Amino acid sequence: METFDIIIAGGGPAGLSAATELSKTHSVLVLEKKVPGTTSATWYTYADRVAEHSLEEAVAFSSDHLHFVAPSYKHDMKDCCVVLDHNKVMQIWLQRAKNNGALIHHECFKDYKKESDGVVVTTDKGQYRAKLLIDATGRSKIVEQNKLVRRVDAWVIYGARIQVPSLERPTRIEYYPLNDDNNTYVGVHPYNDTETNFYIFKGQNNTFGNPSDLKKQFEDVLQSEFPNAEIIQPLAGSIPSGILKKYALDNVIFWGAAGMLNPDGCGMGFNEILRQVKPFSAEITRTFKANRLDQKALDRVAKSLRDIETMHFQRIIGAFSLYFIKSEGKWDGGVRWLNAMGDLSKYWMRNEMSLEWIRTATLKLHKAVPFKESIKMIPPNELLFITEQLIRFSFSAFAFNIKKLFLFWKPAK
Repeated sequence: METFDIIIAGGGPAGLSAATELSKTHSVLVLEKKVPGTTSATWYTYADRVAEHSLEEAVAFSSDHLHFVAPSYKHDMKDCCVVLDHNKVMQIWLQRAKNNGALIHHECFKDYKKESDGVVVTTDKGQYRAKLLIDATGRSKIVEQNKLVRRVDAWVIYGARIQVPSLERPTRIEYYPLNDDNNTYVGVHPYNDTETNFYIFKGQNNTFGNPSDLKKQFEDVLQSEFPNAEIIQPLAGSIPSGILKKYALDNVIFWGAAGMLNPDGCGMGFNEILRQVKPFSAEITRTFKANRLDQKALDRVAKSLRDIETMHFQRIIGAFSLYFIKSEGKWDGGVRWLNAMGDLSKYWMRNEMSLEWIRTATLKLHKAVPFKESIKMIPPNELLFITEQLIRFSFSAFAFNIKKLFLFWKPAK
């Protein structure tokens, strides 16, 4: 039986990015049930993150903003944004991992068994032994079998890469609502003036969602928007966010969608992978050197990627989202909040939020959406948490302003 330091179950963007980093210092086997190096996702990201990961050759389109539309308001989120050719990204990571010595097998992960010094992984073609299993399968069998999901929501996506004689609209990365009863939105990730990734998406509560449920609606929207479009490649996926009871087991750690890496209410899963894969891989290497691959040590690795204050803020945004989408204006409140944030809004989508930014954003959110109105839309199980957080941030802001006033009036020595 072949033995490795690390087996990665799942060769999507989470699995291959981790394989690229970890194969520099460990023996790695990647198991992927589909054709390795392919994906049905679509991504935008930021120029600085592309440069950090040397993915410039995969850039298809660049822009200085993201364009958000609500029925009555618009917001241009200023940032150096890019659309990546997802197939090129996957091929780059695949080749880098191979060059580092990683093995990439077209096999379906079935199960694993804990042993004294690691795990034995079973696939549809055989068995392998490793000290560590990284579960990057997306919707994880291990998570479900151990009933580790405490809460899960999902952005569900269905669309296609299309080609048309002319896009007949400004070539830009944009998101706009269909204003239907299901609160469905359109995403546009252009490659050039005639080719784009065009998809619909919606948020769903208490489920991983099923992208195929959106197929008929997407076809109708595509026919309405681009009746002459040629479909080059279908796109589909589900990006879960939520909380697990445990983010690791002995000799097993959950990464990417399996580990609920996508934040509540902001960003997208691929951006979190680019932001977190290097620190994640560095922590995995550190635990190897310490010979600590037990559940407690690996859980600390997973939780080191999560800032509790940021998670609290994201949960607030998730709860207030119900106000935005249920109100008559459908996300008018959300875009008003983005406009109130101004140039600071980009840190929300980047998931790069300091405590001071969170304090400012929470108070601006409270002003943009009156609490006496939004309280009617917050689920009862979130009401106490949201109230506590708003009070805490309000007192924090008050104390911060008093401190500034004191320092301003403090006589010089």
